[in-house]
Amino acid sequence: MAAPIVGDRLWLWGHPAGCHTRSQDQWGIPGVSTITPAEAARLMGIRNLMMVRYELEPRPPFAAEARELQGLDQVLWSVEGGGGDDVDAVLALAGRMPNLRGILMDDYFGRVPRPAMWLAANGADFPVTLTLRLAQPVAATALRLVQSAWTTGDYRTADYAVDVSADGHQWEETARGTMPNEPSAEAEVPLPGRPCAAVRVRILGTHDQAGARSCGLTAAHLVAGGVVITEGVTAEASSEYPGHPASNLLADDRGEPTGPFSLSALRALRHKLDSAPLPLELHAVLYTHELQLGQWLMPHIEVCDAVSLWTWRAEELARLPESLDRCEAIIGDKRKLLGLYMWDYGNKAPMPLSLMERQCTLGLQWLRSGRVQGLIFLASCICDLGLEAVEWSREWIRMHQAEVLG
Repeated sequence: MAAPIVGDRLWLWGHPAGCHTRSQDQWGIPGVSTITPAEAARLMGIRNLMMVRYELEPRPPFAAEARELQGLDQVLWSVEGGGGDDVDAVLALAGRMPNLRGILMDDYFGRVPRPAMWLAANGADFPVTLTLRLAQPVAATALRLVQSAWTTGDYRTADYAVDVSADGHQWEETARGTMPNEPSAEAEVPLPGRPCAAVRVRILGTHDQAGARSCGLTAAHLVAGGVVITEGVTAEASSEYPGHPASNLLADDRGEPTGPFSLSALRALRHKLDSAPLPLELHAVLYTHELQLGQWLMPHIEVCDAVSLWTWRAEELARLPESLDRCEAIIGDKRKLLGLYMWDYGNKAPMPLSLMERQCTLGLQWLRSGRVQGLIFLASCICDLGLEAVEWSREWIRMHQAEVLG
């Protein structure tokens, strides 16, 4: 078998023609694009394509769109989560589309159901107080706290002090600590074991370095003799972000979520793919700002065959090597592809050529070393606009596509 070349590992992110330039206010992209995904692939010299629906277009069935992609080497087709109504329509393509290699889930992890949380308002004044009150005094032996799992990594509680009250009015400090700066990290704080009417947490600071500069928790449970106290407990906080009240902390039955972005739906999709006449791969998009979710990602990633890593804002590309390190630490030897934006969508601005070159240089280096298994250029629907980063990328592809990978 011939050694693979760079061109074998290059992909184009495909969208319906014109979808990013219907309104310049949407992404700030100048001009009106009319190029189709297949035409863009030919123009860019790329033989593999990810056909990604945009605002639910194209709509199933996908036979006409599939015919246009017959000349490509490999195609992945996107679906709206593991349990969307488009899954069967994509699976129906497998029998008549020999180059269909798998299914792609775009923006997946941002839509996976998360536990309800309490969040304080942005820019909260510290200390922020969280008070658990009991209908009848109970000899609580511990307070179990669970760190926020907010998507962006904000609302992270840092230092705290715990007070107890026998009558709900007079307070005695009994403990201090610091919540780990990891999503859903737990801390169990010992309590004196005397009957108390209320327990108060004074949150003294935040781990947030930017963004919300606030705090939050996923759960706060009083424990007596190893058993969570569920009856007659109420929660109140000195600050609440709308829609994320302190009462969210008291839920004691967090059954597995359902819906198209749930783990159960993802596992059902995996079973469907494995049962197909020609088994199909399962890919998922992961943004660098989602890496802060850490091990929370793993049950979902374990079901997938590959993950594509994307950096949403151009200025964050300065930390791209660190982002790949973090990705590897989380997902191990799971196959990784690197997403390369040719327009800075996060800032609705052109991608600076220096950063386009940085993405491609690092991507090629990591292809050669085996740290990533593919590079994805985004997107087909801007390839006919003469954008600097697109034209530079097209020349870069021409120069490197025949290079043999070791």
